[in-house]
Amino acid sequence: LSAFAKGLTEQYEFAGYLTEMTPEYPYYEEDINRCLPGLLEMDLEQMVIYMTMITLNNGEFSMVQAKSSEDAAKAAEIFQARIDAQVQGGAFYPETIEGWKKAQVITRGSVVALISAGDSQSSAVEAFEKLFA
Repeated sequence: LSAFAKGLTEQYEFAGYLTEMTPEYPYYEEDINRCLPGLLEMDLEQMVIYMTMITLNNGEFSMVQAKSSEDAAKAAEIFQARIDAQVQGGAFYPETIEGWKKAQVITRGSVVALISAGDSQSSAVEAFEKLFA
């Protein structure tokens, strides 16, 4: 998942503005708990989160590999809540809200992804799907 995420940041313009949320990031827990509440409390195999905290949020992507189908379902709920919050005004600007309306939560086995890529949505989702082909 990390290699795929790195590829997204190199391939898509929207992703160039994103920050990888790692424990080294100064506001790691605060930002993830605010944007994806409950995710840090889960016991996950992998977690890759790329987001930005600026109001001109043209997209982001988050991916996790859960240890159980129940945890995968919970991660999908958390990701969908993030999309809903952004669409309901969290993305702030009308143009960015429109981009978030295209966002998707995709579950493939134990892997769950939130992909919000605006005009690049279909190609970013297609790239993710190729991981499972």
